[in-house]
Amino acid sequence: MDVDAEIRNAIEVGERQGLASLAGMRQQVFAISEAEVYCDKDGIDALVHRYGFSTMHIFAEAYRAIGAADIASALLELHAAGTPSRKLMSRANTLITRREGYSYENLETLVRRST
Repeated sequence: MDVDAEIRNAIEVGERQGLASLAGMRQQVFAISEAEVYCDKDGIDALVHRYGFSTMHIFAEAYRAIGAADIASALLELHAAGTPSRKLMSRANTLITRREGYSYENLETLVRRST
């Protein structure tokens, strides 16, 4: 199995068809990619603007699946808060941009376990 190809495919399908079109590992891979891209480029505000607070639990589940517990927790807090504080938004953004608690190898492991 070509893990990198699986990751690329999940991202490409997600870009064309959207987060809701994916399930399982593919949705998790795309959610992590989206969070990284949005937070790196424009900050978590852009991610929330695109997907809304109501979907942050999907992103949290994705990060939990690769062992990034602090990011998952922060995203669940965003989901629960509805209108979170600037401090919480900043914390979540910082954790995501630092790739806190995971590396690319964690993503590869997720894909291997799921295929």
